[in-house]
Amino acid sequence: MNYIYKSLNGNSVLKKSYSLKFLFVAFLGTHIPLIGIIIFIVSSKESVFSSSTTIILTLLFTLVAAIFTLTILNKLLEPLHLSKKALEDYLLKDKLPNLPLDFVDEAGVLMSLINKTLYAQDALIKEKQEIITLVSHNLRTPLNQIIGLCDLMKYDDEDKSLYIDKVSKISHLQLDSLTDLLKQLMHHDAGTTFYSEEYDIRDLIEQEIEMIDLIAKKKGIQFVFNKPETVFKSKLNKNKVALVLQNLISNAIKFSFEHSKIEINLKVVEGKYQISVKDTGIGFDEEYRNQLFKDTRKAGRKGTNEEPSIGLGLHLSKRTIGQLGGNLTAYSDGPNKGATFTISF
Repeated sequence: MNYIYKSLNGNSVLKKSYSLKFLFVAFLGTHIPLIGIIIFIVSSKESVFSSSTTIILTLLFTLVAAIFTLTILNKLLEPLHLSKKALEDYLLKDKLPNLPLDFVDEAGVLMSLINKTLYAQDALIKEKQEIITLVSHNLRTPLNQIIGLCDLMKYDDEDKSLYIDKVSKISHLQLDSLTDLLKQLMHHDAGTTFYSEEYDIRDLIEQEIEMIDLIAKKKGIQFVFNKPETVFKSKLNKNKVALVLQNLISNAIKFSFEHSKIEINLKVVEGKYQISVKDTGIGFDEEYRNQLFKDTRKAGRKGTNEEPSIGLGLHLSKRTIGQLGGNLTAYSDGPNKGATFTISF
């Protein structure tokens, strides 16, 4: 920010008003010729000026006043220039602004609002992008199931109704989830909707297991859900919790060896619900654990049957649970000793 604008903000009278600064500069500018002539007359030994001298002096002081006024007014426009550039940089270059926030006049408030609005807008866009990316990432699981069921139907001529019912159920569950998410996105609250209608977490876990059990069976993997008898009610956003569960269960299958077991537990620990997904697969060492929840799109690991991995699922899952006020942690005894992922909220 330029020296002139800062200096005028240092005056207690001019500090809070941008328009008053302009009026003050304009007032000085219009009075410089008069002030200059008065000073010249007072300091001059001549008592009478010729008309030509008066005209020349007037024009000279008027020129000085015009240059002074236009220069100062141009400097006072800098907050508007900075605001314009900040908006252009964000729209054209996706660059966040760094506008000064300590001025209290109208121009200062404008810069502050632009700065806060662009940062809030950018955060909202990123949250929505992450939710959409996580949905897209998790959609591969039910789509793979549907493709698998369709393949099985080609070779089973006796009872196709079982496969058709399974495809219908998977499709409806995923469609309902996408419909709810689309409503949130349309109302601009995907990143801020923390609650939904009350539901039983036990039912949600069973639903997610049922949606993915075909892929598990292909690898000979058995699910063990230690379902508690007590009802586990929650109002945390059901779709977001479901998205994270989908990702954790899908990962457990992907990184488990054939004919192994995946254990899912639900319990209360120190007043918090805990959902843990434990496998006996490839696990990880301490060094890799530090990278688990980072954006590792370039370093995603393949599954035990060469299943592809984008490297974004855990990163987005941790952020999603964090938005709900919860946490996602990981533990492993080491390579090929399995892993446990725990959601707490």
